[in-house]
Amino acid sequence: MNRPLIDALLDPAMRTEKPRRAGITIMIDKGQMGVRVIDDFAELAGPYCDYAKIAWGSALITTNLEAKLERYRAHNITPMIGGTLFEYAYLRGKTQQLLDFVRAYKVHTELSDGVIDMSRKDKLMWLERFSKHVEVFSEIGGKINRQNHDWAQVIREELAAGAHKIVVEGREIGPVGHEIRTEFVDQVVAATPVENLVFEAFERKQQVWMIKQFGPNVNLGNIPPTDLMTLESFRRGLKEHTLLHTFERVRDKNASPAQTDHGTAVRR
Repeated sequence: MNRPLIDALLDPAMRTEKPRRAGITIMIDKGQMGVRVIDDFAELAGPYCDYAKIAWGSALITTNLEAKLERYRAHNITPMIGGTLFEYAYLRGKTQQLLDFVRAYKVHTELSDGVIDMSRKDKLMWLERFSKHVEVFSEIGGKINRQNHDWAQVIREELAAGAHKIVVEGREIGPVGHEIRTEFVDQVVAATPVENLVFEAFERKQQVWMIKQFGPNVNLGNIPPTDLMTLESFRRGLKEHTLLHTFERVRDKNASPAQTDHGTAVRR
């Protein structure tokens, strides 16, 4: 492959590169990713996938967990475990055992309280303890019912307790098939720089909306492995949904006041 010819066509300023602080993509592994599938996936999409989340609490029933973690790491994709496993352990009084598990496997983790009833004191305490050993992605928002909090205060507290990023629950952003709750998104974005947030965006329309709203380097999570290349195409304007939007973004960034758009045709 003549990579220089391909690279010459891409807008180089559009995307961050690994290791990324912004523009991260968290793929969701629901158990369908065996070691050979991981190799195939990484061959095509590895440069665009930053984290692979072993979904929910499925890490406990994944028979080849160690092999999967090794293969992800071999391809420079960071594995992590899902927040429901934290809630599972907390309910059973086994949070310390989960911390021991996380330390032994050196696997990053998501902490959530989207289903269980947990005090703020407890969540912040466990955030602090886990974050001493691994990266912790702290999820905010309800999975079954919407939560009512001072989101600015919640986000400030959880970042101060050691959260690497704040994951915004997709069901709070807008359940599958529903419109995006823009007022809720506005609240969380007002609380912290957007690079501190990861928006769960399982649906393609959510991904497109986030990219148009916050740019190609917005952090997105819960991306199905089959959608990785589609998402990266959205980010770079290589698909019709964002073609004009990303073009105009690059043009406006590169243009000086003295420049004009002669020779550029954009259909409105």
